[in-house]
Amino acid sequence: MVLFSHSTVIYPENDGILSKLKDLSGFFGIELFFILSGFLVGSSIYKLFIYNEYGFGEVKNFLFRRMFRIIPSYYLVLIINIIIYICFAFSLREVWKYFFLMQNVATPIPAFFPESWSLPVKELGYVIAVLLLYVFVTFFSNFSRKKIFFSVIFSMLILSFLAKVNYHFHSDNVDLSVWSQSVRGVMIYRMDSVLAGLLLGCLFFEHPHFFKRNKLLFAGFGLLFFLLFLASVMIFKLRLDNAAWFWNIFCLPLASVIVLMLFPMMLDWKKGPKRLVTPVKFACDISYSVYLIHYSIVLFLMMRLFDLKSYSQSELHIFTLSYLTVTLLLSVVFYHFFEKPINKYRLSNFKLRLINFGKK
Repeated sequence: MVLFSHSTVIYPENDGILSKLKDLSGFFGIELFFILSGFLVGSSIYKLFIYNEYGFGEVKNFLFRRMFRIIPSYYLVLIINIIIYICFAFSLREVWKYFFLMQNVATPIPAFFPESWSLPVKELGYVIAVLLLYVFVTFFSNFSRKKIFFSVIFSMLILSFLAKVNYHFHSDNVDLSVWSQSVRGVMIYRMDSVLAGLLLGCLFFEHPHFFKRNKLLFAGFGLLFFLLFLASVMIFKLRLDNAAWFWNIFCLPLASVIVLMLFPMMLDWKKGPKRLVTPVKFACDISYSVYLIHYSIVLFLMMRLFDLKSYSQSELHIFTLSYLTVTLLLSVVFYHFFEKPINKYRLSNFKLRLINFGKK
């Protein structure tokens, strides 16, 4: 969905159905990414917090696993992007922020490596939640673990919502592209999407039968909310200049709710046709590599090398196919020769840490 959204920058701007699908695809693709990520990690954090000591060693091991899964590949691509920017004599004034995942914590991301905006949203949301839980369980050890857990997560959700409210009352922006950078792409306004997935992961772990039993009901509400979202934008024409409250405060939480409502039904899909297993697993394996290199490296360089303004529609289609092919091939190479070996080292090292921790 994100690849489709980004590949449409190859074509001239228009108001056709393809452009609308591009915007919708990228918008909900990112929401799915956030909530799925939160869901998958959420139950791990919850079980670690509720059923273990949750001391400093366990917190450190959890953060090590998460950061070592993401950071090495991210740093390598970050360095490649820096080299590319130096070659083109672009400014690297704020590049230091990227090494600490601080490029868009409270302000819009710079022009450099723009697709990386989603990493701080996802990763820092986990880190803050895990550290806050550690602080609270240390100082309030006599309180119920479940009450502490849900109090911390709900407090973070409320904080993110209030941040959007504050932005609304202090902004006069009416440009949707500015909104996309200033609200949709800023960590403090977006961490609620990841936390919503995290919350669902915990609730699904505690009450799996409830969600499975009511999966069609949830999916129905998700479809209803999706139609309401489309009607608000396309029929009632809610725009930033006439309904800033919708975009600044409610649009992103509504998108999260839509995706969340579909999860119980999707989680009940145990398996699909055998012919789909290999391509789906392949897509899962290389997805992070694709995410890291597809835009600021592959698409940026290809659009610099070729003058697309003189291309016909059929030539643009060929260029798009070439772009996707190059992205796929480079992602396979990146995954097999860097990401996969690093991940194997991470898993073996973590198992060794667990063994040593158990002996202590």
